[in-house]
Amino acid sequence: MKFKRKLSRIETTALSIAVIAMMVGASLNTPFVAKSAGTSVPLVFIIATIGVLCIAHSFVRLSRKVGHAGSVYGLIRYAQGPCAGFFAGWAMLMTYGIFVSAALFGFGYFAALLTASFLGWPWWAFSFPCAALVWLMIYRDIKLSMRLMLAIEFIAISLLLVVAFIIISKRPASPVPFMVGDAGISGISQALVFGLLTFIGFEAAASLGEESHHPSRDIPFAIVTTVVVAGIFFTFVSYAQTIGYGLDKLGEFQASSSPTNDLSIRYGGMILATLVNIGALISTFAMAIGSGNAASHLLISFGRDGFLPKAVSGLNHWNSPGLATHLVMASNLILMAILATMSYSPFDLYGYTGMIATLTVLIAYAMMGAAALKHFAKEDMARFHVFNLVPPVIGIGLSLYALIANLYPIPDPPFNYFPYVVLAYMAIGFGVWLMSSSTRQALANDG
Repeated sequence: MKFKRKLSRIETTALSIAVIAMMVGASLNTPFVAKSAGTSVPLVFIIATIGVLCIAHSFVRLSRKVGHAGSVYGLIRYAQGPCAGFFAGWAMLMTYGIFVSAALFGFGYFAALLTASFLGWPWWAFSFPCAALVWLMIYRDIKLSMRLMLAIEFIAISLLLVVAFIIISKRPASPVPFMVGDAGISGISQALVFGLLTFIGFEAAASLGEESHHPSRDIPFAIVTTVVVAGIFFTFVSYAQTIGYGLDKLGEFQASSSPTNDLSIRYGGMILATLVNIGALISTFAMAIGSGNAASHLLISFGRDGFLPKAVSGLNHWNSPGLATHLVMASNLILMAILATMSYSPFDLYGYTGMIATLTVLIAYAMMGAAALKHFAKEDMARFHVFNLVPPVIGIGLSLYALIANLYPIPDPPFNYFPYVVLAYMAIGFGVWLMSSSTRQALANDG
């Protein structure tokens, strides 16, 4: 049973928009940028946008050649073969898979915040029912979930833009946030890591290569549009946040766990703050659906190509992932149930799972750049299009820089344990690859 081509360009774009979760990134990630960059937060996002476009360049070129449900796996498989494709896809599977839990932790965080005054329920009382609804949405018709995600993100982004415009209308304009400032080049470089991480998920539309009407055109459009729109959005909103706190009160920005909530109360009152938090809440819901969809598509590709049991590749009567959906959501529910017994806040859990997802996605991004270089280098050199080789080189460099920056200096606990989690996960992937029917057949043919 094959996927049906039923998604328009806008619906294809919706998946990347949902997974990148611009509302969530602007709500939770910008203080981390401010801690290193000082007043230069918007400048960091301008640089990060250019850097992510370099990473996206490899996805765009390869997605014009092949449409595949496996996203990174399918594209690198085409360019470098099934072995490289599998390990990049396995790394990305962790990112998409654990992003579901990260989004559900975020949902619990904002739901508990909104209802604290009259319910006082713990975060997990909201996250688990949300997970059940996410499970249902992924299992149902993907066209329906794509439209829902796009509508949700549009509402969420619009609410935050309202806050940003109100702040800018009430505060004097300043060019300082677009200058290097006291943080210096070193501070900008450190903050760039967090800037890059805010864009994770921009490539998710590549997993719809077998369901988009015109994948060779629609997927490149979706990827580039997502990066450009997100870059403009993050730059504009972070500028409003920076001047909203005040250039002389940077400590408040750096210490905030939710700058959108703080500034909405300060400049618009409790009603606007409530609406913005509702926007963040529904954005995490869309992020969970989008990430679950991308992860289940990857599992289907692995099952179809013999890296996992064939049953994993099955589709249901809605032409959506069947067993793959159940595996993705069941594993996330188990993870959430385990972490719910520990004394971590949902904000902490969002950060922990997000960091693990970051480490694996950077591996996949670096491998994508290498695949594009290998596949296109000879052709580009022959045509004297050497300029096409520059973006993947920059993309590889940025990915490796961000990866190393998350490993050294050795971070404080529990972040120092996460690289070992990733190593163990990739070792499991090696075992899966080694024992798969696809690998055994390839080794037999070589023999």
